[in-house]
Parts: sequence; structure tokens; C-alpha cells
Amino acid sequence: MKDRIVCCFLAITLLGVPAATSAPPATPPLLNRGYQLYQAKKYDEASSAFWQAIQQERAGASAYLYMAHCQYALGHLKQAISYYRYARDNYRGSAEAGVAAQYLARLEPATSATPAATQSKSGAADSASSGAISGNLLERIEITRPVVGHPEVSKLTISAIQEDLKKLPKGVKDILIKGGIKFCITTTLIDKYPAMAYQEGRGYDGHSLKRCPGLFDTPTVVICERVVDEGNDEVEAPIAISKITQTFYHEIGHALDDCLGDYSMKDDYRHAYYLDIARIPPEAAGRLAYYMQKSIAGQQESCGEITAVALGSGDRNAEDIRTYFPLTMAFIKKKLNIDQMLKETPSE
Repeated sequence: MKDRIVCCFLAITLLGVPAATSAPPATPPLLNRGYQLYQAKKYDEASSAFWQAIQQERAGASAYLYMAHCQYALGHLKQAISYYRYARDNYRGSAEAGVAAQYLARLEPATSATPAATQSKSGAADSASSGAISGNLLERIEITRPVVGHPEVSKLTISAIQEDLKKLPKGVKDILIKGGIKFCITTTLIDKYPAMAYQEGRGYDGHSLKRCPGLFDTPTVVICERVVDEGNDEVEAPIAISKITQTFYHEIGHALDDCLGDYSMKDDYRHAYYLDIARIPPEAAGRLAYYMQKSIAGQQESCGEITAVALGSGDRNAEDIRTYFPLTMAFIKKKLNIDQMLKETPSE
């Protein structure tokens, strides 16, 4: 299992799944296959076909729009929003951009409201979500009330996350504060989101999100103290504090990306990222497979992890990240002005 499982899945349906349309004449083969798989409601396979069409056939707005539709149909709203944004922002004036904008108008505000709604159904106590959001990140921490039979989050874990927040550079805190980022500490992910017990995370090799140690669900960084054994549904022993901190930094990377307009989806990030992964030798590719996933998954997960390492996370992959993602690391450091940030004294 990967130590860093970071995805955003929402178990709700806001809009009907877009209907498939017939491919126009002379459609390139990979793009046409994507349309056929989409019509057959094989959304995961269709998504892969559309991505191959983008890479090999230079497919444009339609491929990105249908990538978004696929992710939406699979319930992966974070990924769907990213693709809709890309289609809207990079193909302005096209019919596809117009459709993408329509979906974003409904999905973006609904996604922002989802954490509070989901939590109220699961019985979580969210003091941070009531009223105005505090400018002090420590006051934005929510502790999820566990489901019956699960232990409560320990004071040790709560204290560790509080210390992690205090240690963030002031520049990082400023971005998170301005972006309205909140934090949730939960016993397991399914205490926060019960429906995710039977959902498979991207890059998760056939396993469910019961074993997910954290995720970023706009606008909330969610950190789990434990995971669930998929064989017997028993809650496992607490995750080591060092690994909880690694998850925290990775999710902060996702939050920063989100606050600054999903720069991991932009062409300049993609350019640096693909130059880096093209040079990764086979002996390292296995260790870094989670950050080399197809489509935007690899871009987003690499962004989260590279940002974490740049900010000083002592992850077991840190040396590989520094060695094999030099261009992407340089891009992120420049984007966030990290070297200057690290010279700053934490403000809390």
C-alpha cells in the first residue's frame, strides 16, 4: 500500500451524468474509442482512452470535457472540476468551454458546501464551519466524532497536528487563510465519510478508501489517525505520528495547489513534470508509481508530494523526489517562493 493516498471523492450526485453523443466523422481512433466506452458507461476505461487521445492524437477541448464527464460519472468531483476548469480556461470561446462553465457553476459551490453537509449526516462536530472562518488556522480544526465502536481521536494526534500547523511558514499560512482552508482530524476516513468505505481511491490498486490516511476535499484538509483493515473491518492501531505529519504536509501541498488555481493542471507545470518523468529510470519508477499515474492524477499527486518535500517533510520518498523531479521541484519552489518562506518565522 502507498503511504500517501490522497484523493477527493464525494458520494453525492448533483447533476445528471452527461449523455454521450455520437462521434463526428473522421474522428481519430483513440478519441473515437473514448466516445464508445463512454456510451457503454465504462467511464474508467473511457477516461484512459481520452487521455491517450490527448497524448497521442493531440485531442483537445472535447477530450478534456469528456475526461471531466468521466470523472464526474465516477463520483470523483475534485478531478472532474479540475478537467472542467482546464476545458473552460484553455479553450475559451468553444462550445466545450461553455458546457464546462455550466458544470462548474453548479459543482464548485456545491463542493465547497459538501464537507459540512456530509459531516452533519455522520454526526461530526464542526465548530470551525459555524459562522465566520477564523484567521487563526488553529481555530479551524474540526475533530470528527467517531462512529459507534471506533475510538476517539487521541490528544497526542491532535497536539501533533496543531504543532504541524504552527510550524508552517507564514507565507503558507497566509495562502491557506486567504483560501478559506479548514482542517479535520478523524479516527478513520469512514468516520468522516461513511460512504467512502466502498469506494476505490485512484492509484489505490484495487483497495478501498478504508485504508486512506488523509485527503484534501476542498476546502478541507482531512487527516486520519487510523485506517481500517479491509479483511475484518477492524480499526488498526494509530498511525505513527511521523507518518501522520507526512500526510499532513502532502495534503497541504494539495491545498496550496487548490488555493492558487490548480497550477498542477497548467501547461508550464505539465511541461516540467513530463520532462522529469521521462528521465526516471525503471528501478525508481516502481517506487514513484503513485506520482506517475496517467492523466491529471500523476500531476496532482506529484504536486502534493513535491510541495511537501520542498517544505521539509521527511517522507521516505524525499530523496527520490529531490533526485527525479528537479524541474518540477524548481517550478513549485518558484511558484510558492518556498526558499524565502522557509526563512520566515512561523506566525502562530
